[in-house]
Amino acid sequence: MGEIVGALFTTHIPRLMILDEERRRRYMGEKMSSFYEAFDRVRREKLARLDFDTFVIIDTHWFTTLEYVINAHERLEGIYTSEEIPWMIHEYEYSYPGDPELAFAIERDARESLSGIRVLASQHRGLPIHYATLNVMHYLNPEKDKRVLPISVLQTASVSNDLRFGEHIGSAIRRIDRRVVFVASGGLSHRFHPYDVILDYATVDPAQVFSPTHREWDERIMTWFREGRHADIINCAEEFRRLCTPEGRFAHYLNMAGALGGIAWKARGVQYGNYENAIGTGQAMFWFDIDASR
Repeated sequence: MGEIVGALFTTHIPRLMILDEERRRRYMGEKMSSFYEAFDRVRREKLARLDFDTFVIIDTHWFTTLEYVINAHERLEGIYTSEEIPWMIHEYEYSYPGDPELAFAIERDARESLSGIRVLASQHRGLPIHYATLNVMHYLNPEKDKRVLPISVLQTASVSNDLRFGEHIGSAIRRIDRRVVFVASGGLSHRFHPYDVILDYATVDPAQVFSPTHREWDERIMTWFREGRHADIINCAEEFRRLCTPEGRFAHYLNMAGALGGIAWKARGVQYGNYENAIGTGQAMFWFDIDASR
């Protein structure tokens, strides 16, 4: 029987892929992002101690419309250049084993449950990989030996849809012999500063998050992460969506929570790195030990 052995809510901001320190300084200023070290610490302190097969990644840069889509390719490989910020991420070669067995198991679990949640495990040629997957894997899967299963955000889904889909992910993992680290790849509040001033807000200073309301909500969510108050987060998810347009409509978190018990999930999050601004958006990283959530 499979299980989720660890869960990570994490930023994937493009500046992670500015690998030269001088270029980082020119973009961010003298105060560097804490996330470079934070990723290394998560890998050393958490992942290195776990026996697992697959990273399941909710990719908040992959939007679908009619159903939840899962990349079911045997291998994920290619050369990636970001269409959004090509000077930060370009000609990046990647190659990871995929996990089609788990992809089809999730699709089958949803279909057989008659829950009404539509899921497609896709092996169509040319299915793209996005940097919300690649940036995180660059740091957490450097040996490229763990399977990688990217999953879309369904832009027409409700909070309850996202939670129910998460339940199917968790159910499918338990039905097959797969040990999984669940990665919710995306930020918190997500509104950019306007074009004419946006480069003035490239620093990590959280005071530069888009507005006091956005920062207050981020702080509230992070407090609840630390206290394991997932029921409170879920109950406020609609309001958070409406007021702060969280990245990926907050589906990355909701899918993860659904897979781990929904309102009954009580794991306390351990923060890695700082809460940071990224041109107006709120960014953070929290690890959840699964044995603490039972």
